[in-house]
Amino acid sequence: MKEKVLVVDVDRLGELVTRDGLLALPLEYIKKTVELYGCFDPREEAERDESGRQIIPYVILRNEKRYLLMRRTNRQGESRLHDKYSIGVGGHINPEDGRNPWQAFERGMRREIDEEVNVDISSLEYLGILNDLSTAVSRVHIGIVYIAGVVFHGFNEKDKFTGSMVEFEELEMHREKMETWSQIVMNWLK
Repeated sequence: MKEKVLVVDVDRLGELVTRDGLLALPLEYIKKTVELYGCFDPREEAERDESGRQIIPYVILRNEKRYLLMRRTNRQGESRLHDKYSIGVGGHINPEDGRNPWQAFERGMRREIDEEVNVDISSLEYLGILNDLSTAVSRVHIGIVYIAGVVFHGFNEKDKFTGSMVEFEELEMHREKMETWSQIVMNWLK
């Protein structure tokens, strides 16, 4: 069976999809949009179709002044992101994650965190919507960005990621090798 992923048609997202960056929109706005217009389309089609945006949780993991910096290995699924650094954990939302699109998003966000890393989460704060029109990958995705206070115990998908908790200054040293979403979020974190 082919994977299906949570998608919202760009016409339903309005001017949001024409603006770049981490946008401080109310969570209720995107929640209502996803609830009303979210559907599950075959991932193979969604990865090439810019008329829709795949809804992706993007969770920044922080422990006091340290952030999780990960490098995606070539065993990670999205070949366009191999060997890129990232400060966000997340991924695609599937119909198995919940009965309605927003419930699927919330459960899928937790599933993605648990698949990728072993953490204890003490807080979870919504930051905004991430839209990036600069690459073919980012033009078919939109991120719902959170920052989580965590205790990091390691990676669950050790073959797909390497990395550690680092100070912000070390994040800066890897900026040029980061995926664009991480670069955008780093601008906000500054």
